[in-house]
Amino acid sequence: MPNGAQGRRSSATDPELGAAQGFADTLRNQTLNYVEKRKADAARLVSDVGDVIRDTGTNFDGLPQLKELFDQAALGVDELANGIARRSFGEMYDEVDAAVRRRPALAAAAAVLAGFALFRTLNLQKARPIPRSHAVVPVDVLSTLDP
Repeated sequence: MPNGAQGRRSSATDPELGAAQGFADTLRNQTLNYVEKRKADAARLVSDVGDVIRDTGTNFDGLPQLKELFDQAALGVDELANGIARRSFGEMYDEVDAAVRRRPALAAAAAVLAGFALFRTLNLQKARPIPRSHAVVPVDVLSTLDP
C-alpha cells in the first residue's frame, strides 16, 4: 500500500497545474503592466495639476506673497508627481497600508468622503427630470380655450 508521498504525482508533470500556473502568471503580468500604465497616467495628471497651479500663480504678479504661495504649492504637487513616477506600485501600496494602520479613523473618514464625492459626481451626471408645475388650472379655463 503506497503512502501519501508515493501516491501523489509531481506538480511539474501535472499539465492542469502547469496551465493554471501559466494563466496566473499571464494574468499577473498583464495586471502589473496595466498598473504601471495607470501609474504613469496618474503622475502625468498630477504634474499637469502642478502646471495649472503654477500658471494661476503668474496672474498675481502684483502680490508677491500670493505668487510665492502658488509657486510653493506647485512645487509640492510636482514632488508628488515625481514620487508617483519613481516608486513602484508595491511601495505605494505599502505606504498607504501603513498610513491606514496608523490612523484608521482618518482613513475611514477619507473613504466616506471619497465615496460621497463619487456618489455626488455620478448622481449629477443623470438627466434630471423637469419639475412639474403644481399650479391648479380650473376646468372652465381649459374649456374656453378649445374652439
